[in-house]
Amino acid sequence: MPRPTPSGTPDRSTATTRRRRSYHAPSHTLKPTIACPYCGDTRIRRDGVRATKHGAVQLYRCAFCDRRFTPKTTTHRTYPMRVIVETLSRYNRLQPLPQVLDGVRKKFGVKVPTSIARSWLADFAAYLPFLRLRDAARTHAIPPHQAIVEHRLLHGQVYDFKYHRTKTDLLLTGDLANQKLDPLRDYLDSIPEACPHELFLKETPRASQAKHAFSVGDVRITERHDNIAVESARFALQSVAKNKLRHEAVQEFMLVNDSATVAVEVPIVLTADDLHHYRSKLGFDVPLYLEPGDAYTGHIDVVQIRNGQVHILDYKPDATHIKPIEQLMIYALALARRSHLLLYHSAAQGLSSAGTAGPRTGKAKLPAGVPGAVCYRSLRDACASTKSM
Repeated sequence: MPRPTPSGTPDRSTATTRRRRSYHAPSHTLKPTIACPYCGDTRIRRDGVRATKHGAVQLYRCAFCDRRFTPKTTTHRTYPMRVIVETLSRYNRLQPLPQVLDGVRKKFGVKVPTSIARSWLADFAAYLPFLRLRDAARTHAIPPHQAIVEHRLLHGQVYDFKYHRTKTDLLLTGDLANQKLDPLRDYLDSIPEACPHELFLKETPRASQAKHAFSVGDVRITERHDNIAVESARFALQSVAKNKLRHEAVQEFMLVNDSATVAVEVPIVLTADDLHHYRSKLGFDVPLYLEPGDAYTGHIDVVQIRNGQVHILDYKPDATHIKPIEQLMIYALALARRSHLLLYHSAAQGLSSAGTAGPRTGKAKLPAGVPGAVCYRSLRDACASTKSM
């Protein structure tokens, strides 16, 4: 039997255990899930944790089927998801693998073997479409360390504008359908130097605050679970423990790892002169009104180039109830004007994460013949004109 310790003096083995426990990395689970993955019942509760050498994983128990589970999409992984996601993202930021692993070791204090990192790249390839472009990006005329432009915008709040120059060039030059979208590149290139910061600091209307301007009463939001944006966001959110970091984590993962996202937190401005141009020059019926000198301002969460269109994605906690149609329409109108593209070439989606069940893409379908309505799924239906912006 071990010798008793004096009263008030902690046992050395206990003290050592406590120090070791405090040294463990924090839990890498998501917030509690809202349904059992086996039976779908929502009567669930916390039921202990599973210890791993890199941290604790929260477990839950279903009251209906009595099975235990974790809320993670990715299971049977020894390393925390934040380490896995960081490794994948650094690799797709065009870093050599030894540099990737050295950076992960310095950031997390975790040494990841090369063989493990390679297995992650293979196992999670479905979430990493950029891998198809990586070799071309590594040998591109733009040096790897200059592939992504990052510029902090102080617009009342802090917005981290990021723009993948190399991916944009590969998408515009590699697909004939995308070549007409080249003016978008000029606009993204100009933002660090030419963004009208003063407009964002004025008391001007925000695009996210526009309500009831468009006729959207008949718009129906449908949820999609098979979209690559949905799957990528769900995967990335496993690495985030704090709600306030979820938005940034999704943006960073999509910019670096998917094959369509070219920019995040893109600033846009829609002025009174722009609205006059749409009405008088193009004949559009735009139900928005501003005083001279005023402007709608905002920041587009995600901009993608896919299949000859510019796709605008907005991340909302609950897009199915919020219906941010007005906001997305203003984004499309503003981006078309700023980049001199056709509104015909724009499409918009709302990316949502309702509760902890994972993100969803909300898409609206309009009944035929609704006058002046805006199609959430494809803004091409909002106007038949193909005149230049």
